[in-house]
Amino acid sequence: MEKPTGTLRWESDSGKEMTREVNFIIDIRDYKGRAGFPWLVMAANPHLSVSALWWWLWSEGGKNQRGESWIKRRRWLFQDPKTANGPGGQPNADGKDGRAVKIMRENPTMSARGLVRLLKENGIRRGKDWVLKHKCD
Repeated sequence: MEKPTGTLRWESDSGKEMTREVNFIIDIRDYKGRAGFPWLVMAANPHLSVSALWWWLWSEGGKNQRGESWIKRRRWLFQDPKTANGPGGQPNADGKDGRAVKIMRENPTMSARGLVRLLKENGIRRGKDWVLKHKCD
């Protein structure tokens, strides 16, 4: 099991080494009713479906209620990228992800739809959701 705490280290502007203790484990029950609670629920339960997450948040009531579309747009943040494509899916199946990211980096001001068209012109078929998800890679 992973240690519940660790140490954050950095060098200050004056060259002095700074350290702070960091917690790796939290109890999400301590955050009920706060705006970040739905995020913590998704992070702690990446195995749950969108509808299961929605039901859980709905049962909590109050500020924690979120729509299914809200959950769908954010759930990917907490999923394992190796398994997030679902059964039978394979990330980078055509081997063109690297080239696609390079093209997107060269066009940082282009819209997502514009990037989809540009990638297609370069023989790389990617959707708008993929572009938005990988634009900062």
